[in-house]
Amino acid sequence: MKLRSLSAAFAYRRLLRSIASIDQRLAEQNRYLARLADHFAPQIPQEDAPASAAVDYLNPFEAAVVDDYVRRTQQDTGRPPTDEEVLRYLADEKTIDLQSRLAEGDR
Repeated sequence: MKLRSLSAAFAYRRLLRSIASIDQRLAEQNRYLARLADHFAPQIPQEDAPASAAVDYLNPFEAAVVDDYVRRTQQDTGRPPTDEEVLRYLADEKTIDLQSRLAEGDR
């Protein structure tokens, strides 16, 4: 009985060493893959928008305009727009809307 448990302990020890070796090789491969990925496709740094530029309140119409702009920009460029870009687009849309209402009022 002791011989069986001794042989099982040796087998268990070999198994643990094999698993540790596999884990070490896998970690090394991951480091190499990360280096290759950084070399061939470096990540674009994300600029953090200042907290004052965040959109805090939108009425339902503005929210729909912003959602549409975010969706189109993400489709076209592959990245979501920054808060500053969203605010600039929303300001342009409001200016165009105001100009069209003023032109209608002059008629």
